[in-house]
Amino acid sequence: MGFWVDACVSHLLLVTSQNSVPASSQQRAATRAPLSPQVAETCQLAAQRLEWLQQHRGEPAVAGPYLSVDPAPPAEERDVGRLRGVLLDEARPLFDRYRAMFALRDAGGEEAALALAEGLHCGSALFRHEIGYVLGQLQHEVAVPQLAATLAQRAENPMVRHECAEALGAIARPACLAALRAHTADPERVVRESCEVALDMYEHETGSAFQYADGLEQLRARPS
Repeated sequence: MGFWVDACVSHLLLVTSQNSVPASSQQRAATRAPLSPQVAETCQLAAQRLEWLQQHRGEPAVAGPYLSVDPAPPAEERDVGRLRGVLLDEARPLFDRYRAMFALRDAGGEEAALALAEGLHCGSALFRHEIGYVLGQLQHEVAVPQLAATLAQRAENPMVRHECAEALGAIARPACLAALRAHTADPERVVRESCEVALDMYEHETGSAFQYADGLEQLRARPS
């Protein structure tokens, strides 16, 4: 249930992040009741994004290479080594680390992808989940071993494994296919369904299916 609550909170606060509700009100609302760590961090992150937007109101938006609405703006820093340092520093505010994350994604390339993949070992499940999502956007094959290893960890948070599965589908290399097929019968429903969707993504990316949903039909047709 926490997986879906986190997703709903994240999307709701992103949608309302440019309205007139003061950030301090969002922060108070986020801390009134006991919440899972993931939901609490999502609320705190969105409140910090609100504060940042209010501080930079009226400034022209900088268009990035991706169309997603991100929970934090990319950092101005462009040095990959420095960004990596911020990304992996768990003593820093989560908002600053997210800004480094999106700056690394926008930078692209092997060094940035490797730095991002290191984030899969950080303590926050919310952070690891976002790392998986960003690596899927980046689609760099150098991250495949780390994504596959995280997907294979049964003790890992399901939302993290979900994002790693979809990232593997987006990267669409042969090693991704093997990792996804290995988990189509996973005991965790979110994970096995994510692998099925990711197999469709793989076929879409590689052009091996005429329709996006063909992969799921082929998976169901295979003898068990």
